[in-house]
Amino acid sequence: MEVTIMITPKGNIHNKPILTFRGLPINETDEFIYGLEEEIDKATRTFSLNNKKQESNLIDSLKTICKKYSKEKTGKKPITNVNLVRI
Repeated sequence: MEVTIMITPKGNIHNKPILTFRGLPINETDEFIYGLEEEIDKATRTFSLNNKKQESNLIDSLKTICKKYSKEKTGKKPITNVNLVRI
């Protein structure tokens, strides 16, 4: 699973996160993506996206959230990669 989040210069999320997942037994992809986007949105609100020091904490938090959500929906804990891109 790979999550790419684009961050604007003001510290906001640009559009939605880009989600890529392979090999997960997902029946309802739209429902899975929507739920995961909601969880990611909740987590990013607790961190300051402008602060470089909080970046590693945010990435670790997003990894655990993605794994937990995937385990809950599919029963699998995928290898998760989180990318923060500043535009």
